[in-house]
Amino acid sequence: MSTPDDWELRRQQWAAFNRWEAQQPPIDRAPADILADLGTIWSWLPSEVREQDPDPQKIGIQKMRAALALIKPGS
Repeated sequence: MSTPDDWELRRQQWAAFNRWEAQQPPIDRAPADILADLGTIWSWLPSEVREQDPDPQKIGIQKMRAALALIKPGS
């Protein structure tokens, strides 16, 4: 649960970020070029890393499936 102090801290953090972002020069690259760069960086990762799903909502399901895989049918 968030307190009013938590909300105020988060509001201040966002305000600081928005000020910083407003001071940054505009990016003069096409979005397709940026996505191509991200795809290249992604391809540099080992396949084991690319196959992992880091979604925290799915980690519990992944752990359950791994545990169920250890259980042999009929035992």
